[in-house]
Amino acid sequence: MTETVYFLFGFTICTLIAVGIIVIIHRKLLVLLIDLCQGEARALFWTYAIEVWFFLYSISSSLRWNPDGDSGRQLFFTSVKQLKDGIHGMSTALIIVSVGLLAFVMIRKFITSELKELRRDET
Repeated sequence: MTETVYFLFGFTICTLIAVGIIVIIHRKLLVLLIDLCQGEARALFWTYAIEVWFFLYSISSSLRWNPDGDSGRQLFFTSVKQLKDGIHGMSTALIIVSVGLLAFVMIRKFITSELKELRRDET
């Protein structure tokens, strides 16, 4: 196989994995963002923005293709490295989004508990 075929094969696999993860997390992410954004319009915007960012980040990681030579073994291991980089990019993007959402959830929980205490003190 040529470098181009290996590259396209790795890129296709990374793209399919990224799209699969986006499909899996879409509904749960939307529900969480509707709660955090307190409205569906904003939540839809942020859901799509996160999904596009996740897709582009994971695909850009898989595009770091630099084969060292043209022997079959080197092309195979370079293709495996491309897949590894793509999966690493997807997991990094997922971790960053998760930490960001966790921060918003914690902030919202704190604000809600503070408001409840203020209301309790007023009565």
